This record gives sequence, C-alpha cells and structure tokens, in this order.
Amino acid sequence: MKIGKYPVKCSFRIARIVSDAISVGIAAVIFSLTINFITQYQTMLRKIGTQGVSAIENDYIGAFSWSYWLALIFPALVVGTFAAYLILTLTSRKFAKYRITKQNAQSVYDWYAFCVSVCKIPIFMGIFDIMYIFHQRMLRVDISPFSLQALLDIIIVAIIIRFTVHRIRTITKEDTAKSDTNDSIVKVRVIDEDDDKE
Repeated sequence: MKIGKYPVKCSFRIARIVSDAISVGIAAVIFSLTINFITQYQTMLRKIGTQGVSAIENDYIGAFSWSYWLALIFPALVVGTFAAYLILTLTSRKFAKYRITKQNAQSVYDWYAFCVSVCKIPIFMGIFDIMYIFHQRMLRVDISPFSLQALLDIIIVAIIIRFTVHRIRTITKEDTAKSDTNDSIVKVRVIDEDDDKE
C-alpha cells in the first residue's frame, strides 16, 4: 500500500480504534433492530391471518405481506459502508495535489484513514434515523418522512473531510518548508568552503 510513491503501514492509532469500535456498535444495533422488526412484522401477519392479509392487500396496501423485507436495505447499506471503508484504507492513494515525501507519507495516511473511519459514525447515524422512520411508517405510525438527522450527518461528514484536507495540506506544507530550509543550508555550506580555499 502506498501514499503517493511511498509505502506506508496500515497503522491503527487509539483514536481510530475507538472510532471503529463505535461504528461497529452502531452497526450491531442496526442489525439487531432489523432482525427484531422483521420478526415482529411476521408475527403481526400471522395474527392477522391469510384472509385478513389478502383483504388488506386488496383494499388498502398492495405490498402489505412482503414490503417489510425492504428493511434489509439498511443492513446492506451498513455492509456497503464497511466495504468502502476497507477499500479506501487498504488501497494505494496518489494524493497528486499534495507534495508527498518519504517523511510525511505515513502521517498523511494516518490522518486520511482516521478521517474515513470517523465518517462512518455520522453515516451510520443517518442510516439508523432513516431506518427508524421506515419502521414507523411500515407500522402505520404518522411520522414525517423527512430526516433532519440525516441532513445534519451529511454536514458533519463534510466538516470532517474539510478539516482532514486542511490538516493534510498543513503536514505537506510543513515538510516542504523544512526541505527547502535544508537545501538552503547545504548551499551556504558549499559556498563557505569554496571561500575558505581561496
């Protein structure tokens, strides 16, 4: 795995481990609630009976007997998010806009991987809120389909990404400044040595 042209290690700092643990916890809740919802919905269908379900589908809701399976979309989104996380953090990145050096490559990767890890949390919170709305509407609870939580989560993800971009830009600029300073020192020493010989 490389950042720019330089190989880096897949490091797990404490902050990233905590972030991953939180996201795994939220994912477990989403899976658990999905299983519980499907189980409860199937129990409700059995209590209504085949004739009752048919009457409801004929008169009111055409997909009443099977639409609850749409709840599996939310665990699928969680799995997709984890897959994207693994792909983004375990594959090489060019970062062509930044001056990546051997000295700053690992630091850039650490910040990048931490950003991707933290972004999972608001994404999962948004999935959780939309899932809650879906469950309530499936149970015929009068609730708005609009999710303010999901909108806030999108804003939070944008802020996290913007902060990380700024941090990576700062790291690469600092190393560039140090490199330029070292080059200047070398040039001065060479000139001084020539003067001494004269």
